[in-house]
Amino acid sequence: MRPSARGRVRLGVSARATAASTVRVARKPQGAARELKEAEAAVLAALSGAKGRGKEGLSPEDLSSLEAAVAKLEADGGVVEPTLSPTLDGRWRLLYTSRPGSASPIQRTFTGVESFGIFQDVELRAEAAEGEEGGPRVNNVVEFGAVGYLKVEAQASTQSNPLPGFTPREGEGLPFGIMGRSFTYPPARPHSRVDFQFDRAAFYFRSLPFTLPYPVPFRLLGDERKGWIDVTYMNAEGTFRLTRGNKGTLFILQKEIPLKQRLMDAIAEGNDEEVASLVSLLEQDNPTPAPARSPLAAGTWRLVWSQQAAGAGALQKWGTKQAESYQVIEASGAAANIVKLGSLGELRAPAETSPASDTRTNVSITGAGLFLGPVRLPLPAGPPKGTGPGYIDWLYLDEEMRISRGNKGSLFIHRRV
Repeated sequence: MRPSARGRVRLGVSARATAASTVRVARKPQGAARELKEAEAAVLAALSGAKGRGKEGLSPEDLSSLEAAVAKLEADGGVVEPTLSPTLDGRWRLLYTSRPGSASPIQRTFTGVESFGIFQDVELRAEAAEGEEGGPRVNNVVEFGAVGYLKVEAQASTQSNPLPGFTPREGEGLPFGIMGRSFTYPPARPHSRVDFQFDRAAFYFRSLPFTLPYPVPFRLLGDERKGWIDVTYMNAEGTFRLTRGNKGTLFILQKEIPLKQRLMDAIAEGNDEEVASLVSLLEQDNPTPAPARSPLAAGTWRLVWSQQAAGAGALQKWGTKQAESYQVIEASGAAANIVKLGSLGELRAPAETSPASDTRTNVSITGAGLFLGPVRLPLPAGPPKGTGPGYIDWLYLDEEMRISRGNKGSLFIHRRV
C-alpha cells in the first residue's frame, strides 16, 4: 500500500460532519451495515496469512482484497465523530501496518517483529489529578512476552479538548528522511484527528523492581516528538479501527476488550452477523497454539451457537437446533455428541477422534442411537462408505470456550460445562 499518496484521496471521501458536543453515529440501512461488516471480515480474512503485521505473507490477491475492503470502510467512515466517542478509549491491538517509504525506520523495524505484541492505549477522557501529570494521552506499548514491555507515552490534543499551549507539527521533518517524512494536510472531517507529542518512555522489566528510561530526549526534539493520527474508520461497537498517521502509514487495530462476552451477548441477541464478525476477531487471537493436541480440548462442551453449512446432514442440523446439545471429549480420544430430549431420553452418537495436525482433529462417528429409558433405537450415522472420516478445524480454544469448523463448512461455538 502507498497511503502517503492515496490516503489523502480516501480520507476526503467521507461526508463532513458538523462539530457537536455529543457523539453521533449515523444510522445506516440494514444492507449498508451488512456491507461494512463484510468489509471488516474481508480485512481480517486478507490478514489471516500475514506475518510481522503485514511485513510478509500477503499475496498480491490478499493485498488487493485488503486495499478494496479498506477503501470501502474509509469511504463510509463509520462513527461520524470518533474522537468524541467514548468507545475510542481503551487498549487497541495492532494487527497490520503498511510500510511506506515515508515511515520512520524505527517504526518499520518494531512493527515487523512477529514475537512482539504491539498495542495503543487511547485515553482521551483521562483527567490529570491535582499536582500530577496526566490528562488525555495516546501511549504505544511493545510487549516482549515474559521479559517486560516498552511504553512510549504521549500527551494528546483533540479539536474538542486541545492541549494547552500545544502547536501541531509543522514541516516534513529532519533532512534525508532520518526519522521519516511527515505530512501536514488537515483532517478530512471534524473530530477525527488526535495530535500528540511524546514526553516520556521507559522499559519495564517484570523481574526487576525498577524501570530503564528510554534513551531519547523527547523534549529536545522539537517537532520530531510530535505527530498525529486520523481515525478514518471505526465501527459503532468500537471494536475495529482504521487509522492513518502523519507519516502516511495505515494502521489496522482491534479493541482489546472481552470479545468473548461480546460474542455471548451477540448470541443472546440473535445477531448472527455480529457473531461471525467476532469469531473472525477471536480466531486472530487464539491463545492455544496447538488446540487439536491440547489437553484443554477434553471435557463436556455445550453447544451455544452454530451456523450450518448447506451440505450438513439432516440429523446434525436437527440436533444443533436443540436447547441441550453437548459434545463430550475424553482424553483418550473417545467422544460423543449428545442431544438431551428432556424426560424422554437422549440422542447419542459416539465417535473416535485423533489429531491430524495442530489445528485439525479427525472424527469417525461409530454409530448413533436414540435412548428412551432402557430402550436403544439404532439410527443411521457416519459418512457414506468410501468417504473416510470427517474432521473439525479448531479456530479458538481456551479454558471455557471453543470455536470449530467442520469438514462440511459448519461453524460451532461451545462453552465448557
